[in-house]
Amino acid sequence: MDGNIWIESEGVGKGSTAIFYVKLGFPARLNEFQLPHLRLQSKPGQTGFPGLKVLVIDDNGVSRTATKGLLVHIGCDVTTVSSGEECLRVITKDHKAVFMDVSLPGAESYNLARRVHGKFPKRHEKPLIVALTGNTDKSAKENLLRVGMDAVVVKPVSVEKMRIALSELLEYRKDVHGA
Repeated sequence: MDGNIWIESEGVGKGSTAIFYVKLGFPARLNEFQLPHLRLQSKPGQTGFPGLKVLVIDDNGVSRTATKGLLVHIGCDVTTVSSGEECLRVITKDHKAVFMDVSLPGAESYNLARRVHGKFPKRHEKPLIVALTGNTDKSAKENLLRVGMDAVVVKPVSVEKMRIALSELLEYRKDVHGA
């Protein structure tokens, strides 16, 4: 069914997580994330991102693992963390994108976007920040973009949504910054 299945465990006695995804069809709309300053189109030749260093932050282990699996599927080198403080400790200028669940406790995700960008003074070193949210409200998406997110991907996430978001953001960065 053009998918993958795998099991991950954190050790003996700590349980396991079974993850799978399959290709069941095409949604009515593929471009459910919002980039007001870009026209949305996937690049026909862009199917993967081999070696692209990506950081995933989500306090929910199952969601974190599922997001990682989707990004690994398109070739990304993925690091996962479960908190904002952990993110700030492990992120480097080599991470080109951060996929951040915005339902982190409190307003942590809003402040974290600013702190991540503040950690890298040079524009070309700043990672792209993609908000992951279940909220489809237009004003909520606009607020996420206003606080420093570069894109918003509406959950449930999919390989196609990740691919389109990365294609558009990386192309935009190349066009604007020459990076």
